[in-house]
Amino acid sequence: MSQSAVIQSDVASAFSVRSDRIFYRGNNQIYAIVGNNPEKGVVSDVWFDRFDDQADFRAVLNHIADLFEKGGYRYWLADLRFMTSDFMESEAWLVSDLMPRVIAAGLRREAVVLPDAAVKVEGADAFAAASRALQDIADGRVRGFTDIALAKAWLFDGALPE
Repeated sequence: MSQSAVIQSDVASAFSVRSDRIFYRGNNQIYAIVGNNPEKGVVSDVWFDRFDDQADFRAVLNHIADLFEKGGYRYWLADLRFMTSDFMESEAWLVSDLMPRVIAAGLRREAVVLPDAAVKVEGADAFAAASRALQDIADGRVRGFTDIALAKAWLFDGALPE
């Protein structure tokens, strides 16, 4: 089983999501998979290695925003544990376009699963290193985790680990 299949299986089993759309780089390598579970109101994105450019990054997140805008979704799991690309060039776009769209469409919480080294405390604000504006827009509804089970507990119950 490929690494992308194992990682997607990890998220799929924890959140009961099914694959909605697969995103490919120019060389036909998968760089992201978006999944969803309309019954639970959850959308997930799982990232692998790197994307070719910021347009690729934005294509995935625009697709997620479109799903939220179609209605019925309240929770978002972003699994960035294996993403190696930097998306800092898209920070202004995240602040001015993406997050306001998703929040207006009904986002209650987003759990971002990050590599171990990126999270000092489970449940910490995922945008702590980002701009103050993005932190203000996210309004505490976006939290970072290294553990899928803790991310799931917070995402659906709002309970932070002690």
